[in-house]
Amino acid sequence: MNFVKRYRYLLAACSGIVLFCSFPSVNFFPLAWIALVPLLVALEPVENWKSAFCVGYVAGFLFFAGLLLAIVLLYPYANIFVTLLGYLLLVGYTALYFAVFSVLVHKLPWQSGGLFPLGVAAIWVSLEWVRSWLLTGFPWGNIGYSQWNYLPGIQIASLTGVYGISFVIVLFNAGIATLIRRRQEWRKELIAAIIPCLLAAICLIYGYATIARSENTPQQNMKVALIPGNIAQIEKWESENIEKIIKKYLDLTRKVAVENPDVIVWPETAVRGKVLSGEWIVQASSNHSRRFHNLFKQTFGEIGGIPMLIGATDLDAFGNIYNRVISVSSEGKRLGKYTKMHLVPFGEYVPLADFLPNFVQFHPYEHGKTVNLLPITNVEAIQTNKDQIEVGTSICFESAFPNHFRQLVKKGADAMGILTNDAWFTGTAFPELHLAMAPLRAVENRITVFRCANGGYTCIVDSFGQIITPFVTPQTAEEYLIADVPLSREQNTLYTRYGDWLPIFCLMISLTCIASGIVMRHTNQKP
Repeated sequence: MNFVKRYRYLLAACSGIVLFCSFPSVNFFPLAWIALVPLLVALEPVENWKSAFCVGYVAGFLFFAGLLLAIVLLYPYANIFVTLLGYLLLVGYTALYFAVFSVLVHKLPWQSGGLFPLGVAAIWVSLEWVRSWLLTGFPWGNIGYSQWNYLPGIQIASLTGVYGISFVIVLFNAGIATLIRRRQEWRKELIAAIIPCLLAAICLIYGYATIARSENTPQQNMKVALIPGNIAQIEKWESENIEKIIKKYLDLTRKVAVENPDVIVWPETAVRGKVLSGEWIVQASSNHSRRFHNLFKQTFGEIGGIPMLIGATDLDAFGNIYNRVISVSSEGKRLGKYTKMHLVPFGEYVPLADFLPNFVQFHPYEHGKTVNLLPITNVEAIQTNKDQIEVGTSICFESAFPNHFRQLVKKGADAMGILTNDAWFTGTAFPELHLAMAPLRAVENRITVFRCANGGYTCIVDSFGQIITPFVTPQTAEEYLIADVPLSREQNTLYTRYGDWLPIFCLMISLTCIASGIVMRHTNQKP
């Protein structure tokens, strides 16, 4: 072990880099199944928890440094020093979870045998879950997302959520690491590798069988027209471009209306909500605002009978601003609205703003308070037992939160939509990293997800995580997507019903392991 002790930081660095390569945009997903092996081997000879912490921090820092690099590239919209500072702070924070993981693995009472991989996997999943809600939550980079484009490997998410995929991957890594760490006694340690291999095989068999059963299953469809617009963020910021941008959306809306879709969808923050209601005319009393509103009225008159879902920034009577999706009838009336609940820290609001008054450089959004569905009326082509179709919408960052997403499905959504503005990160890996979450949300809840992304990937994902349409992106010639969206059969999955049961169970296992370690050390210290 002298070699491992000498080069343990190099091994940790290898883990961080290899794990990064399993994610977009490299996307070589099999690497995730061995990525943590060097880190776990490097932890074998560490002398104390401080060394374990440092080894884990190196792996975590390099992984998240690669994964979150796009944050630095936000400098066209902010000072380069601010974006660099934010990037380093976020990477430094998220790397702490690798460091804590390494300390807890070092403290496990069993450093070999079948219990070691179980303890390692339980600790990892527990920390992924904690990261999803602590300090408002940042679930970006969960290891389960590395498998997003391998359909058989993600089907267990309908039972366990994305955390189940993470559990199996880490268990497999720990099994291999155990054989390497105890290679001189490998026959005794075979159980540590056999159990993860069997579990991985069972999950894959379940995945293939589930996909096979899904073929030729009849479903009712809703015809959706997605209009991402793909407006560059730098253009959206210029006030003189507003009318040109809205005119582009309206022109495309008239084009897709010829195909007679059941609903037309615009992406996140495509328009100001008060334009739809005509309130802007009263407040602004200008030719500009009147012309703006008249364009809307004319368009709704031309497309006749087609409702819309529109991403909008919306003000209330007190001047509070909200990020919303508004359901609009074919006559242009607002039927319902959903307000974004999970806002982006330091992008849409400032945590602890009272303690950081000088940091606030923008008018922050207000958090939504309720999970509600949006009605879509006049859907005559669909034969259902309902008077109207109800759609759940997840706005941008919210699609990273599986527990929030499932609440909309549990409430009775017939289909789910992700409306987002990924134009902030055009040309980086972030739009694809964001896309990677949609197949997992679809599988977890066995529901079709349509994605309307300005500056990102616009597509439709079926309930088994397969992207069933071509992409519309800023690089494609197509400017919109019209396709059928299969509707939910109202059979909630285990995950939809019970949510994050697996990480909570893993947390209980982790606490039991830690308590056992404390008791065993205390017992051994007695004379």
